[in-house]
Amino acid sequence: MRFSRKALACLLCGVVFLLQGCTSWQVNQLASALPSVGPEQTLAHLETITPSNRDRAQYLLDRGLLKLYTGDLQGSRQDLNEAKDIMASLQAVSVTENLSAVTINETLRSYSGSPSDRVLVHVILALAYLLDGDVDGARVEMLQADVTMQEEADGDSHSGQMASARFLAGVIYELQGERDNAFISYNRAYNIMKARSEPIPDALQTGLLYLAKRQGRSDDYKKFSAEFKREAEPQEPNQGAWFVFYHDGVVSNKGETRISVFDAEVDTMVSVVMPHYYPSNYYPTPLQLSLADKTAKTQVVENLESRAREDLEKENAKNLAAATVRAVAKYKMVQEAQSKGDLTGVIMNLATVASEQADVRSWNMLPATIQVARLTAPADQALTLASRSRTLPSLEQLTEGKFVVVLASSISERVFTYPPSNVSLPKQDVLSGPPETIEGDSHVSEPEPEPEPQPAS
Repeated sequence: MRFSRKALACLLCGVVFLLQGCTSWQVNQLASALPSVGPEQTLAHLETITPSNRDRAQYLLDRGLLKLYTGDLQGSRQDLNEAKDIMASLQAVSVTENLSAVTINETLRSYSGSPSDRVLVHVILALAYLLDGDVDGARVEMLQADVTMQEEADGDSHSGQMASARFLAGVIYELQGERDNAFISYNRAYNIMKARSEPIPDALQTGLLYLAKRQGRSDDYKKFSAEFKREAEPQEPNQGAWFVFYHDGVVSNKGETRISVFDAEVDTMVSVVMPHYYPSNYYPTPLQLSLADKTAKTQVVENLESRAREDLEKENAKNLAAATVRAVAKYKMVQEAQSKGDLTGVIMNLATVASEQADVRSWNMLPATIQVARLTAPADQALTLASRSRTLPSLEQLTEGKFVVVLASSISERVFTYPPSNVSLPKQDVLSGPPETIEGDSHVSEPEPEPEPQPAS
């Protein structure tokens, strides 16, 4: 294969143009600054970026999440639904993109999301629907999440299996009075966490015990009561439950690392660039809660920092094989060009180095952990987010039903509820900035729970 100087120069310029057009490094910078800058400013900066078509799914995932945090629930759903559709369509193989990825670098393949991304998009969408008052829309997303997790299931691997999705599904079923479905979802969340040897949060324990007892599942109740060393917490007719979701931190960005691999075909070491996560010093910080004389804190139901690294680890063998094939092909081209004895080899060598780039794209504005809490209390008692010095109205002020869902994040002062508050709070207790106190919509209310049954024998 012969290369003219003009052709090689064009190749090098084309490579540089492609790399300059890549938005991944810009998005990574914004994600790194998100905890200190906050979602409003980060969203404003993100919207100045025009992503390429191949980066659009990643861009929409991040923008949709930021819109959720800033209260644009409709815009959040629009972005996340579009990202979901793109990722679904990309499950079909694109011959052209695969060829470009093999010959140049992986960033020329459209971003289709990790297994966790493809489940979490349903989780975040369900929250956006729920906080906008659309419980049915949230329920549909949980049904789709179930289908996605079944598709992602891979033998003994836990890839794409998200306890947070199962837990949220259980909450949504409880809101709609589907207690058997709620128990099944909580039990699936429990099974996922047990398989990963992760501690079961109190909120999940409470849901399992409460529903096992209420639905007459005596064997399940005995099993969980013995394992958790506690009894079901009774819920009196004048009591209700708070479900608190807390998004803590921001998941790490991917970086890249260069390693040397021996290839027998060319009988030498070739250099390849691989995506890589640097060590993280993140440690979960809970949200402290108080309810009259009761205190509690959120606990981790999903460690997304761990899920991201597990997803990359699963892909490493395939990534290394593709990178090695690409490096060998480029090595052969450079050797042939250098044999010409002029600048052709130098230009080709520069082009191959410049074109080799790891795919560092990810849904990198997700929280590092999703944490949950469940508190049972009289309907006239208000919930205080103690570590924020913020107090929400009581259950009876927020809803005609018995359940309230709360979403808070460590990167924002905003607090969202389902149903929302239409109660004016004192200025010092404003939760999400003027003029609103708590954000959401109230046109759906929860069913009244049935009277508490006697313990199953």
